[in-house]
Formats: sequence, C-alpha cells, structure tokens
Amino acid sequence: IGIPIGSKIKSILPSLKSSIHSSRDVIKWTPPENIHLTLSFLGNISEREISNVIQSIENEITFNYFKIKVEGLGVFPSTNIPINLWAGISKGVYELTLLHQFIEKSVRKYKASNKKEKFIPHITIARIRKSQRKIDVLPFLNTVYSPIELDINSICLYESLLSPEGV
Repeated sequence: IGIPIGSKIKSILPSLKSSIHSSRDVIKWTPPENIHLTLSFLGNISEREISNVIQSIENEITFNYFKIKVEGLGVFPSTNIPINLWAGISKGVYELTLLHQFIEKSVRKYKASNKKEKFIPHITIARIRKSQRKIDVLPFLNTVYSPIELDINSICLYESLLSPEGV
C-alpha cells in the first residue's frame, strides 16, 4: 500500500542516475512508473482477500489531503553496505506516520508477517545487487536537487511481481 510518486519526481531521476557510474548489473534503478512511497507491505495475500483489504482500509482511514516535500537522499542500511538508494521526506512526516499507523491497524490481520519495523518515510530510487555492495554512494548522496512539494490525497494498492529483472 503506497502513494504513487514516480511521475512527480521524474525530473530529478536523470541527475540521480548519472551520479553513480555503474552497469545495470550493479544497480537496478526503479522504473518511474513503479516509484512510490510505501506505507505498508502486506506480503503474499490471496486475490479473494484484496476486496476485504480495501474495505478494511476504507472503513479505517478518514484522512484529509496533506502536503509532503521530497528532499534529500539516503541509503539503507549504511554507506558501507548500501542496499537501497532513496529520496527523503522533509515535510509531512507526521501525517505520513499517522497514515501508516492507521493502515497498519486496518490490515494487520491480512499481513503475512506482523513484524514491527520503524516506519521511515522514503522513496526507493534504486537497489544495489548483493554481489556489488562495495560501490561508492557518496556522489549519489551529494547530488543536489530542488525540493519537490506534492499534494497527497489518495493511496494505492500495489502488486509486487518478482521477475529475472527484479521486482
């Protein structure tokens, strides 16, 4: 469950991609149409449960529109072992966290795992393949772009499909 962001941040993607010189075998850049801000990861659920998940969220969520600001860059888990390259959120973190909590409460019984993880609002831009995690991510982290303010007024249910090219 997430917020579509790709079309709104498409303009900064070329400079982010050019900040790290590597082959497609090293970094898997997220296609713009797949870029989103994840609010909850459900895991494997059956198709027949999808309408129940949607109904549960609709019953639980009564949010008004709010604004977020996409600003800054980071990596998970660290610069020494980078796995995910991401864009940060500098405004709207409180609202996103509250929305995340409401969604988690409404979908708890449908999730494959109830493992609690700290919610850190971010937008995954790329993933670094396991065999290549010794790359220098500092040029990426030092890339400057103008903050992007977005209106948030809806959420989406996404399907993740695993293919040879990635998720």
